[in-house]
Amino acid sequence: MALFIGEYKSKIDAKGRMVFPAAFKTELFLHSEKRLVIQKDFYQKCLSMYTIEAWAILVNEMKSKLNLQNREQAEFWRTFMSNRAEVTPDEIGGRIIIPRRLLDMIEATGEVVFIGFDDHIELWSAQKFETLTMTEDEFSEAAAKFLG
Repeated sequence: MALFIGEYKSKIDAKGRMVFPAAFKTELFLHSEKRLVIQKDFYQKCLSMYTIEAWAILVNEMKSKLNLQNREQAEFWRTFMSNRAEVTPDEIGGRIIIPRRLLDMIEATGEVVFIGFDDHIELWSAQKFETLTMTEDEFSEAAAKFLG
């Protein structure tokens, strides 16, 4: 399974194209079917990008917790499944096209940041990402709190 590590910036052109990080492209093409599923993150104003394999694992795990005969759960599932797209980075140029509706959800204009999140990639508006980063002290406190 692909393992994505690192932080990379890229500019968005008028058509929603951007350069997909070479390190991520290498990892994707080495360990996956070369396709990514992109969805709006549940909790943050970013997009989450999964390999087809990682996406299948996530979807199967989530679906096992739902009763799609329940109206509320079926509506949740429908919304979850509608806010996504499938993309394939260009092998030669290394560009990727993200649908404008998804970029608009995260208010991405001008520049974005790709963040390796182990089994998936997060895509942030560069402006939004800069405001979320923890200070060194906050990071140390969180590490002590969560990891003991």
